[in-house]
Amino acid sequence: MSKRSVAFIKPEEPSFLKKLKAEVGYQEGPTIDTKREELENFEEKDFEENAEEQPTVVVLKAGDLTAEEVAAEKDRLEREEASAPADLTKPIIFKVPLKEGTNDTKNSKSVNIKPKKSSKKALDKRLLSFDNEEDDDV
Repeated sequence: MSKRSVAFIKPEEPSFLKKLKAEVGYQEGPTIDTKREELENFEEKDFEENAEEQPTVVVLKAGDLTAEEVAAEKDRLEREEASAPADLTKPIIFKVPLKEGTNDTKNSKSVNIKPKKSSKKALDKRLLSFDNEEDDDV
């Protein structure tokens, strides 16, 4: 079976709409094609952080990290992560996201999912049942 493609062809506007738009001075908004062009034209330098946007580093004690030490540590960690292969022997652990109001990660509760118990005694009494066991009335 061959693949089918779906295409949309915009119909021509009626003449009365063209006249109204010309009188009002209506300009057509961006189309999908113009939005794609805008995405292709963006540059990485638009997303770089300026010196004014960087966080302020305050050194209170002699053991605190300076801004240069933090930048060097970030670079080192990025290089290690890029060069190190993924360890597929370790299990993948998903963490439950914390609520917005809590900041404590040590006291976060893990999600325990309990399997549902299937028992015949928990049947809904409102439903009709035609079991042979309940035919004690006859």
